[in-house]
Amino acid sequence: MGPYQRTLTKLSRTSALRWVLSKTITPLDLRLKGSRFAPSRFGLDVPLCYLTTTGRSSGEQRTVPLLFVVAPSGGRAVAATNFGRESHPGWAFNLEAEPSATLVVEDEVMSVHARMASDEEAAELWPLFDGIWPGYESYRENAPRAIKMFILSSQNREERTED
Repeated sequence: MGPYQRTLTKLSRTSALRWVLSKTITPLDLRLKGSRFAPSRFGLDVPLCYLTTTGRSSGEQRTVPLLFVVAPSGGRAVAATNFGRESHPGWAFNLEAEPSATLVVEDEVMSVHARMASDEEAAELWPLFDGIWPGYESYRENAPRAIKMFILSSQNREERTED
């Protein structure tokens, strides 16, 4: 772990950084469009994916950058922490309404099916999440709700092509 990641690890436990990240990461990433946010550019070694869900009310496609872990049972797991805030993130509600989504990991595009992780699966996965970003423990401690976790199982794979 480099000095930058060590500093972010310490700061990730503070409410100030949680607030800053919640207001900047997704908007910043989505403004970069073609050149997706690359954590490695900032000295971070974290597994990043892009999840595209269908808006439950609008029907529009919504893309968010998320950290993920590989689930022991197969697929990838994402946690709906919303940086420990009061409400679940919109993408979690979208997945509950329409579990079919698209996941991009590096240059791999996958159609996925989402399901809520069982309590046992979540208990097994939280240490993996804590291992990639220490802020997850703080999010769980500060969230006044049970944090939803989803397992995303691949339905097919294709290589991503740039237009």
